[in-house]
Amino acid sequence: MIDSDIYAIIKSLVGHKEDAHSRSPRSLIKQLLPIDAAFGYYLSNKVEFYDPIQDEVFYRNIKYDNEKLRLESIEYINGRIDYYNRLCDDEYAKKGAIYDYIDPISKWGVKVKLSQSILTNINPSNHSTSKETIHTINNEYIYKCALKLDSEQFVERFNKMIYVYLNKITGGKKLLVDNTLYNPIIEYEDWFMSAGIDVLEIKSLSDGLRGMKSSNNPVNYTKINNAKKINASYSIRANPNHQKWYASKVESKIISLIENGMIDGFVSDCMFKNVNKINIKKLAHKLNCSDKTAKKFMQQHAPYLLD
Repeated sequence: MIDSDIYAIIKSLVGHKEDAHSRSPRSLIKQLLPIDAAFGYYLSNKVEFYDPIQDEVFYRNIKYDNEKLRLESIEYINGRIDYYNRLCDDEYAKKGAIYDYIDPISKWGVKVKLSQSILTNINPSNHSTSKETIHTINNEYIYKCALKLDSEQFVERFNKMIYVYLNKITGGKKLLVDNTLYNPIIEYEDWFMSAGIDVLEIKSLSDGLRGMKSSNNPVNYTKINNAKKINASYSIRANPNHQKWYASKVESKIISLIENGMIDGFVSDCMFKNVNKINIKKLAHKLNCSDKTAKKFMQQHAPYLLD
């Protein structure tokens, strides 16, 4: 992989978005963390796009282990999205109508779960239990590696790739504490040491696909922990937060948390102190809804958390 691709992946890991509202990559990269796990992005049975101009839902079936079908379905939906976006830019913009731009569905998505920071004294306001720890990387080469490697191998090689890149761009210089890469390098070094892994013995993911033995349980076919305990099986949606999909904003919030692997972290500070059980009243306050509504949607979509 070339350095610019690795840098783009790093921006994905820290949640940087190419828009006017996103913080600068420099400030976000200071909080860069290794990953602890990786799993599939295309584990549902369809991709969907709701077109608000035509008031119509477009969808195509997918299978996570059928690459031809997966790519054809995503290309069809992305074609519909492109048509919608062009209408927004041209015809409907001239009429004064305002519609949101819809991002295309990722063609090469792999989900990764970030590790916990060991530097707990930095930016304490950012270390809440509801902080997003799941990110999607959209890169063809990374995706193809995830088709071959299991989660453990993928994570080790992925972290080695980022670690090598960070050290490469420092040029071997001794960094000051305030340097952008000072904390990330400490985090990566500690990740390998705490796992008892000699970083020199690990191959970097960027070394190429040659020699990679295909696993029987590759990352792209692996579900996140607890996914099998959740009743609902959701599609991949181009505009997942649109009100068309849900009966309420609360349901939308809960489903979004589940799909992004964040529901456990979100409810963790709503537990009773001495009992491993959710305080529904506290959860309802956090979701800004009634106790009855919070309990209803948790029972419907994540019942294992109420057991």
